Amino acid sequence: MANFNLKIITPERIVFDQPVEQLVAVANDGELTILPGHEPLVTALAIDVLRYKVGAEEHIAAVLGGILEVGQKETVVLSDVAELDHEIDMARASQAKERAEAAKTQKAENIDVYSTEMALSKAMARLKAAELGKIRRKARQG
Repeated sequence: MANFNLKIITPERIVFDQPVEQLVAVANDGELTILPGHEPLVTALAIDVLRYKVGAEEHIAAVLGGILEVGQKETVVLSDVAELDHEIDMARASQAKERAEAAKTQKAENIDVYSTEMALSKAMARLKAAELGKIRRKARQG
């Protein structure tokens, strides 16, 4: 099957850089699938997961927003934060989710609703990626 190169880049590092057969991403206006030969495209990404296939194997990454740029032979994801599923500390992500949910329920006037919602969205995306990766690894073993 044909491939295209996928790069996932954050300000700190190149998270992923290798050929893939398919990429499924969630843009702000819905989910899209990128296959080799896709028309050039630039779109804003939602805080969610990316799913990409290397050979027959699906891999997962949490992306906390960003930009998706599809070119002729390469697709680039630029994000402030991106993590591969196996890099995510589930306990830490669960704690972050609990803190954000607790802050959201407080009636304090000094609470920053936007920051709280963003923290909750980020924690949920990280947990989703970690959980999907765990399911994928378990299926591969069994």
